[in-house]
Amino acid sequence: MIEYSIYPGEKTRIVTFSYDDGDVNDKKLVELFDLYGMKGTFCLNSRRFLEFDDEQKMMLTERYAGHEIASHTVHHGWPIHMQPQTLVTEIVEDRKLLEKIARYPVIGASYPFGSYNDKVEEVMRNCGIVYSRTTKSTHGFDLPLDFLAWHPTCHHRDAQQDCERFVKQLDYKFGQPLLYIWGHSFEFTTEEEWGKMESVLDMISGLNQVWYATNLEIYNYIWAQRQLKISMDEHIFCNPTSEDVWVVRNEVEHLLIPAGKTIEI
Repeated sequence: MIEYSIYPGEKTRIVTFSYDDGDVNDKKLVELFDLYGMKGTFCLNSRRFLEFDDEQKMMLTERYAGHEIASHTVHHGWPIHMQPQTLVTEIVEDRKLLEKIARYPVIGASYPFGSYNDKVEEVMRNCGIVYSRTTKSTHGFDLPLDFLAWHPTCHHRDAQQDCERFVKQLDYKFGQPLLYIWGHSFEFTTEEEWGKMESVLDMISGLNQVWYATNLEIYNYIWAQRQLKISMDEHIFCNPTSEDVWVVRNEVEHLLIPAGKTIEI
């Protein structure tokens, strides 16, 4: 029996964060993430940066280094209230500017106002977006069934109890793997609120069972897992992707299938 229940480094749990709009408070939040060993995805409205010169764009590149820049459309309108051609422009133009800052393809997103439907998902997909986060907190730890309707665990203001449950279940064999916290850094308006965030980060940092990853790193890994070709006797594995992939065989064996390799184990 082959199960996809472990992640890079033989970890069994995942923690990720996603923050919207590109507020100046992102700088302090990134510093906290770096301090506590977290990885974040920052979904930016490029309207904030339309008049930035090269030096200012370089400052943004440095601000988000080690984390992920994702799309949040140019102007933060309501996607379900847009004509498809308008939404295409909002996504494509956002990607173009953000890619000059990120210096890699920006293929992740979050929906402004959490506004989406099947037609919006289709436009996102056609514009090269591979995942997009909603604002529907589940208070659960499931991986998404549909990456273009990726529901987070909780907003950071509600994270304390969910984090406590997540930590308590770390060694539970049948526990779900993903703690996903989202929010806006402009919501940190007092030292008390920053302190609560630090308390959350301290609780979930340095856990041996956890892979700390950006949204795109998670998408890429899960996608690679799903591309594995496995023989009927479960001894030959073909990994056609560029990601090393781990699997569990018969509940006890942890197997590493190297990127681009076919191996017999």
